[in-house]
Amino acid sequence: MPDVGLVLDRRFEEHDTGPHHVERPARLERVRGGLEERGLARRCRRIPLERASDEVLCRVHRIEHVRAVEEACAAGVRMLDADTAVGRNSAEIARIAAGTTVALCREVARGTLRAGFAAVRPPGHHAESDRAMGFCLFNNVAVAAAHLRAEEGVERVLIVDWDVHHGNGTQHAFEEDPTVFYFSVHQFPLYPGTGGPRETGSGAGKGATLNCPNSFD
Repeated sequence: MPDVGLVLDRRFEEHDTGPHHVERPARLERVRGGLEERGLARRCRRIPLERASDEVLCRVHRIEHVRAVEEACAAGVRMLDADTAVGRNSAEIARIAAGTTVALCREVARGTLRAGFAAVRPPGHHAESDRAMGFCLFNNVAVAAAHLRAEEGVERVLIVDWDVHHGNGTQHAFEEDPTVFYFSVHQFPLYPGTGGPRETGSGAGKGATLNCPNSFD
């Protein structure tokens, strides 16, 4: 049986950001195509979709934020801010993205999988506890890390964030938590303006954040 898990499902394309938005379904189609053309998808164990409950989401997010996203999508709002586009199904798909990321990490933590890859959208690392931003509604990785700590007996978690943008939401979720080490490589200065080298955590979490900002001329 394959020991690498894979989250890859067309339901994530239901998060409708419009045909011209940077973060659109076509991005995931390209990922799927690459995995299938190279024969990688069939060598992995598919992880069934799982919907994150309020309890799971609210280890990171305020319930007011969760409800605000749901209500905006249900009302047909198309933009939560200048960057973050949504459709009527976006809140539900975001719940599934977070929940299935949790499911994948849970299997790795229990030893039934050696590793895994979650090709989900909407993305998550900019989402704050009380705010959607930067194309992100709920913070998938932060929700998964919080679940591992709360429910799976995982003592320490390392999050490696490799992106042109700094993952402000993920950093802030664990800024005072010494059990979750956040490491980010990103371009700086750039949106969202966080991620400087002096940001190393606070309180009990001081030293558990390491930012490696890069400047490209």
